[in-house]
Amino acid sequence: MGSAYTKWFRTKEYYDVGAWRKTWTEQGGGVLINQAIHAIDLLQWFMGPVDSLYGFMDTVGHKIEVEDTAVAALKFKNGAMGTIEGSTAVYPGFPRRLEICGEKGSIVLKVDEIELWAIKGSEIKIKGSLREDYIDKRVGDASSGPVYLSPEHHRLQIKDFIEAIREDREPLVNGEEGRKAIEIIKAIYRSAKIGKEVKLPLTEE
Repeated sequence: MGSAYTKWFRTKEYYDVGAWRKTWTEQGGGVLINQAIHAIDLLQWFMGPVDSLYGFMDTVGHKIEVEDTAVAALKFKNGAMGTIEGSTAVYPGFPRRLEICGEKGSIVLKVDEIELWAIKGSEIKIKGSLREDYIDKRVGDASSGPVYLSPEHHRLQIKDFIEAIREDREPLVNGEEGRKAIEIIKAIYRSAKIGKEVKLPLTEE
């Protein structure tokens, strides 16, 4: 099983200051396309292609036209199953988590650190504390507000892109890789809209 959780909290002011975040035409969606996309990208990178999914979405905590809460159940092409949960209406906000679980072991990634490493035949390793999760917010944990978001990943992405142009090489993350998470999100939107399971790759509506 593979699961991605981006259960964050964003204030009314967050959406008021950046009004583009409220709309389908300017943002292209809500929590899935803005906040949860990074966890979704990691999930598909670890687990492989999604075969089908069933999604739900709603706007429950903000007066915006895009979704602030969404969930999806996934079947991967390799036979595994998984889930996606995303929200900007969950107080106080929880660190982004990825869980990769199987009969031979499980790994939990919290933000950018391995929180749990439990593989059969090896010592179980656990890292982190509740105080860090819910009280002492750290740079890199944007769960309760964008002020905690580190620009480091954006800097490294832009740096690699510039170097790829200068060196005439493929960037570490190319356009084809970037489209994979987008397609999963589009499939969740479509499934939530029609109320049915959606197969991937998507076909034109």
